[in-house]
Amino acid sequence: MYGKIHEIVAIFGVLVTGASGYAATHCVQQLLASGYLVRGTVRSLKNPEKVQPLRVLKFAQERLELVEADLEKADSWPKAVDSCDYVFHVASPIQLVSDGNAIKVAVDGTLNVLEACAKCHTVKKVVLTSSMAAIKYGRETTDKVLTEDDWSNVNGKGINEYQKSKTLAEKAAWDFVKSIPEGDNQFKLTCLNPGFIVGPLLTDVQGASVTLIKRVLNHEIPGLPMLYFSMIDVRDFAKANILAMENPKTDGERIILGYNEDHNLRDVADFLDKEFGPQGYNIPKRKLPYFLLWIASFFNATVKDALPMIGVKEKISNAKARDLLQIEFTHPEKSLVDMGYSLIEKGIVPKKGGYKPRTHL
Repeated sequence: MYGKIHEIVAIFGVLVTGASGYAATHCVQQLLASGYLVRGTVRSLKNPEKVQPLRVLKFAQERLELVEADLEKADSWPKAVDSCDYVFHVASPIQLVSDGNAIKVAVDGTLNVLEACAKCHTVKKVVLTSSMAAIKYGRETTDKVLTEDDWSNVNGKGINEYQKSKTLAEKAAWDFVKSIPEGDNQFKLTCLNPGFIVGPLLTDVQGASVTLIKRVLNHEIPGLPMLYFSMIDVRDFAKANILAMENPKTDGERIILGYNEDHNLRDVADFLDKEFGPQGYNIPKRKLPYFLLWIASFFNATVKDALPMIGVKEKISNAKARDLLQIEFTHPEKSLVDMGYSLIEKGIVPKKGGYKPRTHL
């Protein structure tokens, strides 16, 4: 297979966009460990916080090249994509409460990458990170088990800008691939729809999931709203990208990634408390009543966006992932405990007097 280190080829195997991100760094790590030549994009090579964790990965010196590219700068992508066999488009706006620009950046950024791929005749396949946010929101709540055939309703009640951005960006990707002109590169597309990504960190960059778990461990939230979500271990996410890339049966498919059971924030707190409570961490356990959240929503944009999701539990099927990728998903308790130790060891969460470090995650 092209890009494997045992073959003498003068091309890069896989481009990973947004390579310094929480999930993308795991993709880079696993690609390198699997023998691929990797090129990763970052917005600035002059930012050591973003670049250094990638440079110290095993095999990075031999097989990793970092280049600058920005989702909002279309002219930065042809050079980034040049000579690559595969592209993992992982980079995306990740804020749960948008600054008003999330839809434009997500859609335009996705199209900028795909347009470059359509002009680069070495690219065989793009694996695009979408989200369960493109499947489960703005809909009437029913007992129906949601699958890859379902889409979020961007005009539906309670859907927020982040959820719209993920939905519209994925739809734009499918529409683009269907309309690639004859003569341009007709690459294959697979879209992955992960749930809430959790698990250990390879960087110190704090995204949405890191911030949430840090706040729970630090008792920085007064209580637990009944938010339900499906979770996926970040290591499973990276593995799924590689399996989707390598398996032609995934061409043209959407694939839900996540443990086959929704959990709420109380479950998250219970998992963390079981492990870290005896070590001196005061994990919040009190359920926040809806009326308090409703009042807070008038003053806090984060709460306002989350309010329509309180108490809503959807049924999601991961059958396609288990069938096509032959992957069994890690239980969220293990992912969250591993994440907790990672946050403490990196100093993102302070060590308590009773803390007992583990030798491995």
